[in-house]
Amino acid sequence: MDIPVPTLTWKTCPGDASRTAHGQTVECATVDLPLDYDDPTGATTPVSVDRVPASGRRIGSLFVNPGGPGGSARDFARYAGYLIGPGIRRHFDVIGVDPRGIGAPPYALCRYPSEDAPPGLAVPYPVTQHQAGRQIRADRILDEDCASGRNAIVDHMSTADYVRDIDVVRQAVGDEQLSYYGISYGSMVGQTYAAMFPDRVRAIIVDGVLDPIEWTAGRDPSVPSTYRLGSGHGAHEALVSALRECDRVGRDRCSIAGHAERIWQRTYRLARHGRLRVDGHRLVTQDLVSTALGALYQAPAIKRQLVRFLHDVAEQRRHRTARASRALASDWADLVRVRDRQQAAGPYGYAPPGRALTNRVTDVGFESVVCSDAVNPTDPWAWQRASRTADTAQPWFGRLWTWASSLCARWPGAGGDDAYRGPWRTTTSTPLLVVGNTHDPATPIQGARTATRQFAGSVLLTLDGWGHGALNTSACVRTWMAAYLIDQELPPAGTVCRPYRPLFP
Repeated sequence: MDIPVPTLTWKTCPGDASRTAHGQTVECATVDLPLDYDDPTGATTPVSVDRVPASGRRIGSLFVNPGGPGGSARDFARYAGYLIGPGIRRHFDVIGVDPRGIGAPPYALCRYPSEDAPPGLAVPYPVTQHQAGRQIRADRILDEDCASGRNAIVDHMSTADYVRDIDVVRQAVGDEQLSYYGISYGSMVGQTYAAMFPDRVRAIIVDGVLDPIEWTAGRDPSVPSTYRLGSGHGAHEALVSALRECDRVGRDRCSIAGHAERIWQRTYRLARHGRLRVDGHRLVTQDLVSTALGALYQAPAIKRQLVRFLHDVAEQRRHRTARASRALASDWADLVRVRDRQQAAGPYGYAPPGRALTNRVTDVGFESVVCSDAVNPTDPWAWQRASRTADTAQPWFGRLWTWASSLCARWPGAGGDDAYRGPWRTTTSTPLLVVGNTHDPATPIQGARTATRQFAGSVLLTLDGWGHGALNTSACVRTWMAAYLIDQELPPAGTVCRPYRPLFP
């Protein structure tokens, strides 16, 4: 349903937010949009928008989103134009529309009636039956409290709601059609816009692409959405291929070459049997897996942090000296910092949102989107069953990814009423540019291949490298992104780009 196009009042953003790192002015605006687009004249919710004006001959606006769900599009807009490709900052106003419930109050929050938060796990995700039971009980308590103690915005945070916000802002800035770049979960935003408004597409790039079918309705909805996306398989493939590349290039370029995969498997077994200790603390498999995953998101971290840690584990087992133990502890701390930065972004995100909460309030921005968009099982034990399957089908990482959506089993939010779950096959006014990485640990390239098939005439641009997404990792990718956005020129089908530098230089 159409709504009156609002007027945006732009002001220079306050304080340190007034300029980008490259000296460009940043402008801010807030617009009140319908809380429920089924009731466009009813209650509203504020949506925050930032704009970095074009520095040269302006083509139009480029809307951007860094994923999450929960990453700040406004923060991303401050540097996205620089990363995407040459000429973008000059020719486009780069605009970040923060997802409702994320970037400004009212936030997507649930409140507990007591002073204490529900009991959680001491580890990142369950492995044993007992741990699964504790996770399910904690999920039940949070779901029950969300049923009565949630902010109203929680019921209106589907990707389709956010896409409608973007479309209203597009009209407000005077663009006839949408130009857009989205990475990771931002790829779902781009695909949803293209499917809902196919005649309003000027140029849409989706990077680090989620399979739109598995994210939403699912080919088998009896399986949790975060299992069926295949991210556990992607992370396994990314790690194994990186370790084999280490063996291929030799010890001059990779310190564990010759035995790389064996050293990882030995380290994993040590953690599984309780014999992996760092600085006096016992690390379990969940610690090792979640921390290794963080490194897989950024290709340089594979060598600088992950390989160095695995090397130190082998050295510490071999020599058992104080010096070896200190090196192991230092490198583990570096690896944890990499993990923590990535976890702040959300599993399908690029840039961190960063907001602290009290023990009586929980941020449910991620769940408000995921549980609204996706059809999930209603039996909470389906997550444990899928995890057992993942141990074979998606080794090491499958359990971690599977449990990311466990709150959806009894999710009380009503956002699914307005979610878009297909059809996805459509012809858009301009074909999409789909960008996929061959060794992506979060969004395996199969998602990009699926997306390319859904949107007629779209082209898959492949980056043959490691890490999550292709943003600012390859001169070839940046050149084609800029050509597409500025001149609407797509690369030839089958184009494969190389990264700036090899995994092990």
